[in-house]
Amino acid sequence: MLNINGDMTVRELLTQHPNAFDVLVSHGMCQDCKDNPPPVPLEHFARKHCDGNLKGLIEQVEAAIHQGSRDSAFVPHD
Repeated sequence: MLNINGDMTVRELLTQHPNAFDVLVSHGMCQDCKDNPPPVPLEHFARKHCDGNLKGLIEQVEAAIHQGSRDSAFVPHD
């Protein structure tokens, strides 16, 4: 079972589940955040990019993770 919730940060999500990248990009993730995903909660991302629909965002992320649709993995910059 996936443990994705509004408190998880964008960076944590993409580090643990790189298949979620395309979902976040489809909601307008900016280039800076694509290059170096921020340590902001998914709840914040949903408010800014998904009209506050955190539940819908999480459902899309979980579906993408299950599908394994991402071609290349995110590698965080340290």
